[in-house]
Amino acid sequence: MFKKSFLFKFLSIAKYSIVNYKKIFPLIKKDQYLYFLIKVIKSQFYITFNPVKFIEKQNMNKKFSFKYSDWFSNHMNVWNFFLVNINKFNYLEIGTFEGRSALFVSELNNCKKIVCVDPYMNYPEADFKMSDVFESVNEKFKKIKNIKLIKKKSDDFFLENLETFNVIYIDGYHEYEYVKRDFINSMSCLEKNGILICDDFLWFAYNKLEKNPIAAILECYNDYKDVLEILFINHQIIFRKI
Repeated sequence: MFKKSFLFKFLSIAKYSIVNYKKIFPLIKKDQYLYFLIKVIKSQFYITFNPVKFIEKQNMNKKFSFKYSDWFSNHMNVWNFFLVNINKFNYLEIGTFEGRSALFVSELNNCKKIVCVDPYMNYPEADFKMSDVFESVNEKFKKIKNIKLIKKKSDDFFLENLETFNVIYIDGYHEYEYVKRDFINSMSCLEKNGILICDDFLWFAYNKLEKNPIAAILECYNDYKDVLEILFINHQIIFRKI
């Protein structure tokens, strides 16, 4: 039974690595093919052998009484792996929604300060009001001492920002131009050895491949590749500034 289970996991790693790599392949350069393939396989290996347990998700939901969809909790083990050993860090989040990721970070003992930026503007496809989401997250954040919630567009925030951060999470508006600006602006205030996490790397809601987050992220990576190391590739992509 153990051997079958172990074999099943390896077959699963191979299957999903191929699926994910095919999505990335059209947008990477020839000299990066092997580099990206290795990163995809290693990342899928980690996810397969370190899944987030249902009880962990349940406990977080129970603790913070979330009302809206959960797009974050499957990433908790990966985030913990990369963040838990960083010396005291300041965290910036672009796109907060109900605050699941920020509240997860607030539970880490090595996090000093959390800054969350989100305009909470309504968008057509949503079946809820962003003002209601803002009310929910604001109520939760009031109980956490080291969280600051800024209700503002990311472009406006970066224009005024004078702080630097050790960890930055980009999960704002998903169109190419917005993702690109958030990436470039984040690099300007990310400390050396800092971690940059980009959500929805394998999210393809727009018909044209070039309009999706992956196109902006990979273009920016190529512009900054001399100072960026890829740590993880799956639904999210994680970099370290070197």
